[in-house]
Formats: sequence, structure tokens, C-alpha cells
Amino acid sequence: MELGQTHKENFSAAALLFMAALASLLPTCCAEAADNESRVLFRMTGSNTVGADLAPALVKRYLHSLGATDINQRTRGEKHWIDARLQNEPVVVPIIALGSSTGFKALNGDTADIGMASRRVKAKEVAMLARFGDFTGPQAEHVIGLDALVIAVHRDNPIKRLSLAQLAQIYRGEIRNWAQLVGKDLPIRPLHRDIESGTRATFDTEVFGGSRPAKPFVYEVSGNHETRGLVLRDPAAIGYLPFADATGLHKVAIKSGELAAVVPDRGIIATEDFPLTRRLYLYRNPGRYNPQVDAFLHFAESHAGQQIVEDIGFINLTPVALQMAPFANAPANYRALMENGSRLSISFRFANGSTELDNRALRDLQRLQDFMTEEENRDLSLTLVGFSDRKSNETISDLISRFRALKVQGALLRDHQMGDSKIMAVGAFAPLTADRQQGPVKNSRVEVWIN
Repeated sequence: MELGQTHKENFSAAALLFMAALASLLPTCCAEAADNESRVLFRMTGSNTVGADLAPALVKRYLHSLGATDINQRTRGEKHWIDARLQNEPVVVPIIALGSSTGFKALNGDTADIGMASRRVKAKEVAMLARFGDFTGPQAEHVIGLDALVIAVHRDNPIKRLSLAQLAQIYRGEIRNWAQLVGKDLPIRPLHRDIESGTRATFDTEVFGGSRPAKPFVYEVSGNHETRGLVLRDPAAIGYLPFADATGLHKVAIKSGELAAVVPDRGIIATEDFPLTRRLYLYRNPGRYNPQVDAFLHFAESHAGQQIVEDIGFINLTPVALQMAPFANAPANYRALMENGSRLSISFRFANGSTELDNRALRDLQRLQDFMTEEENRDLSLTLVGFSDRKSNETISDLISRFRALKVQGALLRDHQMGDSKIMAVGAFAPLTADRQQGPVKNSRVEVWIN
């Protein structure tokens, strides 16, 4: 009798395990079945920062703008499917968010139409994709918003500020205890994202000047959610995570170049002056035309799309006026501008430190025109302030900064019929970084001021 009962119990347990395994497969089967019945508008793969919330929100609002109905999101882990009915036809947009690197691999393997990235395409990826066209050009690369990496520690950690050099020492193992930084006597536990992550790539680039393997004592986390949880629980932890995910954490002020140490806010991220600011990208194959891809990218860059970027918690690219505290050591003409004017959140930058405007700047020209033609802004005067990278020769530095301001002024006049701007050159004043590799791109810029 007992043997029979045991046999039944074993059978029941086996049946339950089989049913559980079958149930775990159902979401996959159902998702694939639904996808097979629907027309795929386009496929998105890449960054989890972009793909977790922002990409699904943009796709849903884009479909709504087309008149689609029955818009619905299905999610399994880091994979999302946005379903809808468009002109009485079932359609779907799959989104796979497993890291920026996976987006470029998917574009290369033709398993995605749009690559999502929280860092710029790397040289090796440009070479890999070269048969399709130039992935650094404006046809391929689309900046859709801004983010910043926030450095966070446990709420009981007394550390309030760090330099980029000190961050590098922590992650290299040259500083291993918080007591070395006038903190508590605790071994530091640095948290690092996985190697596929664009968030990790941004940190490595800004802190180390390029990608580097993690040290054995560095704890590798699976995502931003894990970083947040560990920083909240572990008094020894230090980690980095996107601005939108850092609410409520103890944020550390970061110092770079000659600027004061700052905790990032929306204003300093919008101008890209904060040292750990990063751009959020969508990439398309420039050698392949897909009208839905082009229309979606145009929507993401439009005012409606940029409002969604803001709603999700990132910083959008729509120009806003900012009040800036005057620098005590600023040149007299620049100080007067700071005291009497407002700075727009647009800062024009140049491709790889060259004389040509980068892809964001090319689109910012139109955004600036739109801002200045709004009714309440038509009587404002516009001043373009040019900066150059640090140079030993002050005369050359001043000439370069003037040339950069003239370059933007010429583009506004030639392509946007805006011929009433003034220019100002301040040479290598107020460099944003002392890093030789990053300096030509970050320090060589043109600010936009109104009064």
C-alpha cells in the first residue's frame, strides 16, 4: 500500500514538473505564433538603456500617430513585442534589449533594422558594417536624447565628491579602502556592467580613455537594476547607472578639467558639460531603404518624440534657456554675456574634433531655427561663443575658437537663413576635460546664448 502511494506521489510530482516546464515554454510559443501572424514593420535590437522603456514608448506613440488601434506590449525578460492593428492588418515591432554591441551585430547579420546604442559606434563596428555604407554619417546615426552616468554610493558613505582620476584609481585597484578617501574603514566594492553594455563602454571611455578588462576584485552586475539594489544595501559599494535610474540614491559630485565638481542635473546634462554625459543613439542601415524605419526615426527626433524622451526620464534635445552662474575668472565680454543673458541647452560640437559639425549639430541647426522663430523668441539676439581645445599658443587658440563660431554662423546663414547672429571667441577658456584624447571633441565647442 505504501509503495503504491509513493508511486502515485512520484508520478504526481513528475506530472507537475512536466506541466511547469510546458508552461514556461508557452510565452515563447505564443509570442512566436503571434509574430508569425503579424507583419513586422521593423526590428530593433541593442541597448537596454534605450530598449527597456524608451524604445517601447516611442514605438507605441509612433503607431498611434499612424492611426493604429489595439496597441499592446508583450514582454519577456529583455524582449518586447509591440502589437497593433494598422489599416485592419495585424503588425508587430520586436525589440530585443541585450546591450549596445548586440545592436551592431544584429545590423550586420540583418536580424535588425534599427540598432539601439547608449554609446557611439566603435571603429571596429564601422569597419564591420562598411559594406552597407558609412555608419558614422547622418544617414545612419541619429541622436535621440541624452543621459549621464551617475556615480552612487551607499547613503551612509560620507564621500561627497570624486575626480575622474580617483574613479580610475578605484576601478584599477590603486585605491582599495574608503579610508584612503577619508571615508570609513571598509574595502571598496566597485560595481561594473558587463562587456556588451554601452553603459560600461561610456564609463570606460570617460574614465580610462578606452575599453579595458575588469580587475578580479570588481563585481560585474547584470544591469542597472542590480547596481541600484547593491548600492542601496551595501555600505562598501560604488557603482554607476543612468540618470533616470538614480533617483533617491546618494550621488557623488564628479570633477573633471578646471570645472567645479558637480552632481549632474538636467541642465548640465543638456549642454553636455557634465563629464559623464552620453548620447542615446538609433542606427539604421544607410544602404537599405525602409519607409517605416525612416518615418519612425523622424518621429523620434520630432517634438512629439522628444517629449517622450523627457517623459521616460532622459534629457531631450529641444532647446531650453538656462540661467548660468557667471565664472569669476571669465573674460570680460563672456562674463557680461553670462550676467545678462541665458544659455541655450544646445552646444554645437564637431566630428572627431574636425572642422565639420557632427551629426547631432546638423540637426540642432534646425532646432535652433525653430526656437528662434517662435513668437516669444523673435526679438531675442543670438550670440555664438566659440571655444577651442587647450593650446600652448594663445593666439592660435583664439583663432580656432573664432573659426568654430564662424562655422556655425555660416551654416545658420547658408542653410537656415539666420543671418543676425553675433560671434564671440574665448580661446581655450574653461576646458571641460584635461584628457588629451577627449579634449579635441569636448573642449572645442560653440555655446549658444540669447538676450
